[in-house]
Amino acid sequence: MIKALLNKLRTKPNRMILSAIVLVLVFIILMILNMKTMYTADDYIYRFVYHTPGVEKHMQRITTWSIPYSMYNHYMNWNGRFVAHSVVQFFMQFDSKMVFNIFNSLIYVLLLVFINRFATKLSGKKSNPFILPLIFFFTWFYIPFFGQSVLWVSGAGNYLWMSIIYLGYILYNLRNPKLNALNMIFAAILGFLAGASNENSGPAAVLIVLLFMVRRFIKERKINLNSVAGVVFSGIGFILMMMSPGSQKRGNMHRTPEIILSNIKGITKLLLHNLVSVYVLFIILFVVAILMKKLTRDSFWAVVFFIIGHFAAAYALAMSPEYPERTFFGSIMFLGIALFIIVYQLFSEMQITPLLISLVIAVCFVFSFMPAYHDISTSYYQVTQQYKNIEAAKDKTPKNANVQILTPQKSKYNAYNGTVGIAPDPASWMNVWESKFFGVDQISGYYEK
Repeated sequence: MIKALLNKLRTKPNRMILSAIVLVLVFIILMILNMKTMYTADDYIYRFVYHTPGVEKHMQRITTWSIPYSMYNHYMNWNGRFVAHSVVQFFMQFDSKMVFNIFNSLIYVLLLVFINRFATKLSGKKSNPFILPLIFFFTWFYIPFFGQSVLWVSGAGNYLWMSIIYLGYILYNLRNPKLNALNMIFAAILGFLAGASNENSGPAAVLIVLLFMVRRFIKERKINLNSVAGVVFSGIGFILMMMSPGSQKRGNMHRTPEIILSNIKGITKLLLHNLVSVYVLFIILFVVAILMKKLTRDSFWAVVFFIIGHFAAAYALAMSPEYPERTFFGSIMFLGIALFIIVYQLFSEMQITPLLISLVIAVCFVFSFMPAYHDISTSYYQVTQQYKNIEAAKDKTPKNANVQILTPQKSKYNAYNGTVGIAPDPASWMNVWESKFFGVDQISGYYEK
């Protein structure tokens, strides 16, 4: 009976329905988490047209049309990530966070679709709805500091949303679109955005595209001029981002061999600490796929190219003054794509094995989700109490609010874990910005007794 049911699921309409159900469930999970996460840290800054890192007396509320001017100031005074922060400022113009919650959940679902599409296209296999949950579980367990890079508005704009741009750039080039003016313009724009997306994952994505271009030239003696245009404009976007006067001031670092070597050691330690289980699984499946002759030559090189992209995106951070875990977002996505190309080669024709694995990991997910949700809910309750106290201060003279400082967060899925919040001193950086955000004179914080 079970076998007959699984055979029915082999048909394309049923596979599509089951995949849609999985994606809807993921959307619901992400919506719940997004709705339980309020603004934090830099979000309050991006509510206004950017001028300098400090609060000014008269500040204009951000609108869609004022974003270019705001990003020019941001480029000159803070950093060159004008693509990412344009996304952030677009959503910070709304009075309700719900607009962001909906679109952010959809973008996360799109990330899963992209990874699945890479895996099916480069393995030459049909999409398997029982492998799709495994992709979700991979992102859930291995996205670094999930709360900061997915749920935090400013963090999601910099990492989750930018991953869609540079992964979309790679996917577009894998299509080898016909040469015409429209395709070349689109490739140039997409390449420019990918190059300017961030300092490490964007260039690594361009490297992956270049590797596929070289592979195609060796195999077919052909070069797609659309891809050439994309690579050229990605370089322009990257240089423009890196040459930001703001970035030059803030990122000024004496890159001595000793410092770079120390960073390389730190990055290696971090990768092994967080990803050793993925590396072991990847090596085992890769060797099995080779021994069983499941990998085609094209699939083999696709896996190699994405693994190169994984390490390139990670070790590019050795040139940076710092490398917080969320900056490894793109590197881990490239690793996931390489892994799932092999998974599809080995398990795409199976139904029971991926289903059983998904059910087992689903249990692990539940045990991971419950404490994460509790921690997020605790912070949500405390932040809403802060908001109520701040709103109540608007009826006072002077408009001063005294709010409880958040209790320490325990979960990496909590956006408040590791981001700046209210401090006791009303002159503290975050207190001043939140005062401006809510339109009160000052906000001070106190610790729960």
